[in-house]
Amino acid sequence: MSKCDISINPTQTHYKMGDTIKGEVKVEVNKECKCDALKIKKFWQTHGKGNRTRGKADELVLFTGTWQPGVYVYEFSFKLVKGPLTHHGHYINIDWYLNARADVPWSTDSKKEIDFIVEKGVDPIESDSENHYRTQYNKYKKSPANTGLFKPFPLIFIFLGIAAIYFEWAFIIGALFIIAGSVIYYQLIQSSLAEKKLGEVKCDVNGEEYRAGDTLSASISFTPKKNININKVIAKLTGKEMVVSGSGTRESRYTNIIFENKVVLVGPGDYQKDFPVQKKCRFELPVDAAASFYTDDNKIVWSVDFEVDIPKWPDWVNEVPIRVLS
Repeated sequence: MSKCDISINPTQTHYKMGDTIKGEVKVEVNKECKCDALKIKKFWQTHGKGNRTRGKADELVLFTGTWQPGVYVYEFSFKLVKGPLTHHGHYINIDWYLNARADVPWSTDSKKEIDFIVEKGVDPIESDSENHYRTQYNKYKKSPANTGLFKPFPLIFIFLGIAAIYFEWAFIIGALFIIAGSVIYYQLIQSSLAEKKLGEVKCDVNGEEYRAGDTLSASISFTPKKNININKVIAKLTGKEMVVSGSGTRESRYTNIIFENKVVLVGPGDYQKDFPVQKKCRFELPVDAAASFYTDDNKIVWSVDFEVDIPKWPDWVNEVPIRVLS
C-alpha cells in the first residue's frame, strides 16, 4: 500500500487579524499513488467546558493527480479577515488551526493539523473581524431571553404544574414545575415591582463598542414615587464566560467571572418622594480584556449591571450589554 506523509510549515506561528498566513505543505511519497485532492483549510474552533463550536473553514485545493515516489512542496496563503481572537480562558478556549489532508482512494487519508495564534495588533484596524463580533452580538441581543419575549414561558411551567397536580399525573413533578416557573417569573418582573416605589428607572452606558483599555461612563436616575429607604445603588462592570455542555436532559450551564469592578453609587439612606436621584460613574476596561464572543454554546459577555437594593421589597436590576472588539 502506498504511503505519504504530510507536514505543514507556516512562515510564522503568531498573526494579527488582517495578516496573511503563508506557508508550505510538504508531501513525502514512497510509491506511486493517486490523490483525488490535497486540501488545506483554515478554521477556528472552541474547546473546554462547553460543547465544541467550529467556525466556517476556508479551503484550498493544492493538488489533484498522481504522485510518483519523492518529495513535493505546495505553497498556500490565507487572508485573516474574519473570526475571533485566540483565547485561553477558564471554561472557553478558542484556537485557530491549519489542517491538510490528502484524499487517497482505497487508503486511509493522510492528514496533518497544527494550531496558530491570532492576537490583536498594536493599532486598531477596521476589518471584517469586527463585523463578526457585531453580527454575533446582535444575534445574542435579539434572542428571546434578552428581548422580553421570554416572559410568558414561566407561566407555561406554572400552568403545567397546576394541571399535573389537579389531574393527579405526578404531584412532585407538578410542584417542581410550579416552583421553577414562579422563581423565573419573579426574576423577570421584580424590576417592575421595584418601580412601584422608585418610579421609572433609567440607566445608560455612553456607547456599545469598546476596545481593551477604553474608559466608559455609566449613569442611573430615578424619581421616587413615594418616600423610600434604599440600602444601596451599585453599578458593576462584568466580563464572564458562559458555556453550555451537553443537550436535552443532560444539558448543563456554567459561568465564570473573568472580570468584575463594582462601584457603590448610593449608600444607605432615606429618599423623598419626587426628589430626583441621579448618579454617574466611570469604568476602565482591562488592557488585556478578552474580546466579546457569541455562539450558541460558548459566549464571552461584557455588561454594565445596575442594582437598586430596597429593604423588604424586590430589588431593581438591569444589565446593559456592551461589546469589546478585537
